[in-house]
Amino acid sequence: MRVSKFHIILLFLLACASCIEPFEPEIREEQELMVIEGMISDKPGIHQVIVSKSAPYNHPDFVPVNGCVVVVEDNEGNMEVYDLVGNGVYEAWLTPPFLAVEKSYSVRVETPERGHYRSDFDTLLACPPVDSVYYMEKSSGGAEPDITYRGIQFYNDVRGTRDGARNFRWISTATWEYKSPFTAQYVWNRDRVHYYAEDTVSTCYLTETIQTVYAASTRFLTENSIYQNKLQYVSDQTPRMSVRYSLIVEQHSLSDQAYTYWEKLSAQSAQSASFYETQPSSTEGNMYNVYHSAEKVLGCFYAAQIQGKRIFVENQELDFPVMGYTCTLDTIENFSSFVYDNYYYLFSLAEISPGPPWLTAGKKCFDCTKRGGYNDIPEFW
Repeated sequence: MRVSKFHIILLFLLACASCIEPFEPEIREEQELMVIEGMISDKPGIHQVIVSKSAPYNHPDFVPVNGCVVVVEDNEGNMEVYDLVGNGVYEAWLTPPFLAVEKSYSVRVETPERGHYRSDFDTLLACPPVDSVYYMEKSSGGAEPDITYRGIQFYNDVRGTRDGARNFRWISTATWEYKSPFTAQYVWNRDRVHYYAEDTVSTCYLTETIQTVYAASTRFLTENSIYQNKLQYVSDQTPRMSVRYSLIVEQHSLSDQAYTYWEKLSAQSAQSASFYETQPSSTEGNMYNVYHSAEKVLGCFYAAQIQGKRIFVENQELDFPVMGYTCTLDTIENFSSFVYDNYYYLFSLAEISPGPPWLTAGKKCFDCTKRGGYNDIPEFW
């Protein structure tokens, strides 16, 4: 049989392919590093410092450090001791006059291994109010080239004073209302069917803090203003906007030193889809070892005044449909093979009195709390 040049090349490629091994990049593992993170504001209440150790790149995890002595002091020599309330979490209830704009603060941490760490002093600068929070409808590309999603892009504006803070960080927290696909007529209680008298689990609310880091500065601008600062995007492929969606934006004033830290984290957050993504905890801030200056310490302790503004988005305001939760109903003629853990809520298809055939589905299709939410209406709703 005559072998063509094409067949020779094909056989060569197949032979090479069989020898290819999966590529695993060699990532240099650093030793465990101390990570100290915290923030202090002028708002009375609980203030927090978190002490942990860095985890390996390939196995990111939270490694708390307990048994520390944590003290926050101001530039006037006043001190407040933080108590351990959970794994690596230290808290203190702080009030004025310890908390005040234009004061500076530093944290000191002594670990059980007698490591002594502290932060540089950071000044609590006055923060201008959040000028506005708004959204625009935007399209985005889907997983397939020919698929386009629709959604809303949130923005905020800043209008500061000439001599006011020039650096800002924003923390967004979203809350949305959602409903279960079905509301039950009856409920099966192991041995018999009961009338479902009161529905308390078809409407729920879920809250999440957006993990993306947003930071910006006007230091090199002639005007202390920021327009259309981009926040998060919410797609029509999520049920978050199926009923009502709320977003509260907290605006933090930052010193130049604190802004440098959050600017780095913001850049990492924007590149989170990168193959060589850097863990946020790998960023150095203003923490250091008092007696061993060469030790690399991660994290940042900073001071900020906080201003906030909330916005609501009603589903009927949108010009596009939003994907909701989908469920498929199953038919049950009798309960001889009924699986209690899988089925609980029921519809009756009987024409006169309740009875078979029954329609049912998984609990998540009826009970919205099974999807992670709660059924208490938020105070701000």
